[in-house]
Amino acid sequence: MNAIEKFKAALSAPEIQVLHQCLKQAMQPLPVDAVPWYLGGSPAAAGYIMPAHAKVLQSLSSQWTDLPLGLHWDTPERTPASRSRALAEFAKQLHDLGYVTGWRNEKFSFWEDHVIGTGPQCLEPTSLLRAAFEMERSAFRFFGLRSHAVHVNGFTHEGHLWCGRRAVTKPTDPGMLDNVAAGGLPVGESLQTCAVREMAEEAGLSETLALTAVSHGHVSTCRAVATGWHHETLWVYNLLVPPDVTPVNQDGEVSELTCLSSKQVVEAIASNAFTVDAACVIAHGVLN
Repeated sequence: MNAIEKFKAALSAPEIQVLHQCLKQAMQPLPVDAVPWYLGGSPAAAGYIMPAHAKVLQSLSSQWTDLPLGLHWDTPERTPASRSRALAEFAKQLHDLGYVTGWRNEKFSFWEDHVIGTGPQCLEPTSLLRAAFEMERSAFRFFGLRSHAVHVNGFTHEGHLWCGRRAVTKPTDPGMLDNVAAGGLPVGESLQTCAVREMAEEAGLSETLALTAVSHGHVSTCRAVATGWHHETLWVYNLLVPPDVTPVNQDGEVSELTCLSSKQVVEAIASNAFTVDAACVIAHGVLN
């Protein structure tokens, strides 16, 4: 019996159902007043923004034009570079106005659905796929754009799970339980490179060990948040942490790392002690 099987074997049927519920609730419906916005001539919305935010954007630039069911935006050049430059300025203005907080000085790539795919058909995000633009990561929720992140489940031989607690200084979900390592996918990094880096920074794990993490597909999550619309594809890795290895945070973004039994994990999920994304990743890593 491997570590994941041991994790599951220790749970009752109602506890297993808690994990199934995480996956059922991962995709929340759009708010009824969400405003779709369309990039260039694309028939599919690039993102969804709050009505008040739509008015803010139109006050900043006449390039945000009305459509029957939303907004349209693009630069005259319609190139990734020109869009990235324009959106960098929008993001800075929105930050100065207080609409975008937790500035990271780190950019995410945005791929349109017809390029990267959706659901089970979603392709791995790489530089081989043409991104529509790049933008400061903290502005993605304001614009309701789909981002990508890597999350690592750190199992022990006994079927327990190493979990981190987010530092209280984190701009999102401070103080909540999280996976042993997790992080957004920045421009220019592969999923594996991102995972290895996050395991080093957040858990002090060696590259040799980190490279043994097994890719376990992806799960998507959508929900309304205070700053806009959160839409992210979470790329899941399962790692077996040897008994002689104790994860230790290195970058100050995790206040503590603790090893929890499967029952403790499910109890914490049920009491909303885990971030929504981390709970989805645990459920996906265990059930699929």
